[in-house]
Amino acid sequence: MEQVIEITTSNYSEKVNKEGKAALIFVGDVLAETGQSWCSDTVEAEPTIKNYAIPQLLQKGYKVYWCWAGDKETWKDPNNPARVSEWIQIKSIPTLLLVHDNKEAIRLEEEQLFNENALKQFLEQ
Repeated sequence: MEQVIEITTSNYSEKVNKEGKAALIFVGDVLAETGQSWCSDTVEAEPTIKNYAIPQLLQKGYKVYWCWAGDKETWKDPNNPARVSEWIQIKSIPTLLLVHDNKEAIRLEEEQLFNENALKQFLEQ
């Protein structure tokens, strides 16, 4: 993950707007007590994202951003920047969003990220 840029939902737009081709991966924050995300879907999807999607995206020339959606309370806030963004509008986590020229190209959400075969079809487009 050393090539992945970790950012928070409060500053992703300023980073991504400078990129022509980017992948945003929105996940729930990690709990200090357990070392895992508070979001069970994030926990389930993380191995596939880290072991398959990220290497593929980097190989295809994407700048990859790991976007922390915040703790559960922050994520559930209807004013969370990822929810209210004019063009991102994240409704669930985890979400993998490919951006080309500051516009959404492809989006995968929740259980679509659990399976390497689904990701493979997505990434081969």
